Amino acid sequence: MVLISRARDFLAAGPSDAVDLIAHVCQLPSPPRFVADHMAMALLAPWEEFARDVDGRWALVADAAADSWLSGAPQATTGSPAPTPTRRAPRDAARVYGRLSDRLDELSYVVVDVETTGGRSFGSDRITEIAAVVVTGGEISRVYETLVNPQRPIPPMVTALTRITWDMVKHAPTFRDVVRDVADAIRGHVFVAHNVGFDWRFVTAEIARATGERMEGRRLCTVKMARRLLPQLHRRSLDYLARHYGVEITARHRAGGDAVATAKVFLRMLKDARAQGCTTWEQLEAMVKPPSLGRRKHRRRSAMPRFMDRDTTA
Repeated sequence: MVLISRARDFLAAGPSDAVDLIAHVCQLPSPPRFVADHMAMALLAPWEEFARDVDGRWALVADAAADSWLSGAPQATTGSPAPTPTRRAPRDAARVYGRLSDRLDELSYVVVDVETTGGRSFGSDRITEIAAVVVTGGEISRVYETLVNPQRPIPPMVTALTRITWDMVKHAPTFRDVVRDVADAIRGHVFVAHNVGFDWRFVTAEIARATGERMEGRRLCTVKMARRLLPQLHRRSLDYLARHYGVEITARHRAGGDAVATAKVFLRMLKDARAQGCTTWEQLEAMVKPPSLGRRKHRRRSAMPRFMDRDTTA
């Protein structure tokens, strides 16, 4: 891509302010700062080779400062200590997990659920509510949840599903306001969600927009776990799994209610996995990996996986 190549060449000389960077990359004479900041974030945030420091300057990852904002977030205390982030790349400091342990009963987990304005994580949609439920030692140890001002309208069909209205979020903090709290809740744990790709994409996109950093880490999907552990179930939606395990969902399609219910279901599935002899992370990864079916015909993905995936809905 021509613009990315120009940015790479320009930043090879050292970190740059967004105004100077965009003026060179997009050949715009003296663009307004708010325009330059927006354009730089949209252009560079999705690429792991670029990073933005606390002063808003952009740099190549190899040249970026090591004292990333995420490196100060508390580490998990379960299992062995996580390593100190290296100086080579801010993306190391942005990992959500450390090398804690390979034993499932020694790992800590954070079960995440987000409600959003739609399904385009790197497009125009934003998070309206986020919850993170920390699981350590086989039980829930912390619950973090907050409404988020998406700074754009919430479609009526989304409000009908989540019951989150504009009046509820218009005075709520933006994601930039809570990004440090989110980092505090998720860092040091395996990232777990029901249809993990959806929640992971939104959280990583929001963090990239707010900080310029990329989030990395172990991820685990409870839908995939259920497909392997509970093949007898007709569907593996959260409602079906909760009913199977006798788990009550106190607030369906709200981040807190869904995340807590998913955490309780996840704990039961971990117990089932151990009963089948699965005790390490590598064994769990191998178990949830779908069997190879040869060459498969690709289907176009829905823009709203929560609405269309029969294993994530009621």
